[in-house]
Amino acid sequence: MGADTKRQLLDHCIEKVNERLAEINYAIQQAQDAIENETKSSAGDKYETSREMIQQDLNRYNTQLVQAKKDWMLLQKMDIGAKEAAELGAVVETDQVTYFMAISLGQQQVNGQHFMVVSPSSPIGKLLLGSKTGEQISFNDAKQLIIAVY
Repeated sequence: MGADTKRQLLDHCIEKVNERLAEINYAIQQAQDAIENETKSSAGDKYETSREMIQQDLNRYNTQLVQAKKDWMLLQKMDIGAKEAAELGAVVETDQVTYFMAISLGQQQVNGQHFMVVSPSSPIGKLLLGSKTGEQISFNDAKQLIIAVY
């Protein structure tokens, strides 16, 4: 695996975050429109309950938006150069799974190859952090041998 694959992995992650940002912004707009429509058409307790539920949705969307923006910024600054040990921007190949240390996206496919895209602060990311070729990690009672870090 070369630098091209890492670049494609990073680009894939950026694309996924951009899609997520668009979805969240759309949901926020929909919720804001719903609040305006509720204001025009409702009165009384039903109005207050409905408005509160929409407000809770808006708060949740705004929290998701903040996280998505943080993920986007992290990806923009990420160094994907060659790595000696597992760290942000590294690909860690084990005898079972190939990980990309970036943000939490889960299983992704790039160029027909499967990658588990994980954050260094996730449980598996914390286990991988600092590990090197030839070392072994144990996650969920399953041992994985690190074949390569790049």
